[in-house]
Amino acid sequence: MEKSCRSYCQYSSEFGCENRENPYAFNGPNASNDPEMKRKKRVAAYNMLATEGKVKASVKESFKWIKTKFNDVRYSL
Repeated sequence: MEKSCRSYCQYSSEFGCENRENPYAFNGPNASNDPEMKRKKRVAAYNMLATEGKVKASVKESFKWIKTKFNDVRYSL
């Protein structure tokens, strides 16, 4: 009982993938050498960190406000 097995190269030639450097790169061109893509990723990371800092500061201020209100209620009696 012999199985018919076709290699990746045989299948890739049917779909026009035989001339690719890396046939498994399905997510578009390699952006590791593109300085503009590196800059965009770096700026996005900075923006994410800035947003994270703003959220963290807002949560701290909220807890401080709640603590102050509870203390006002507690000691105003």
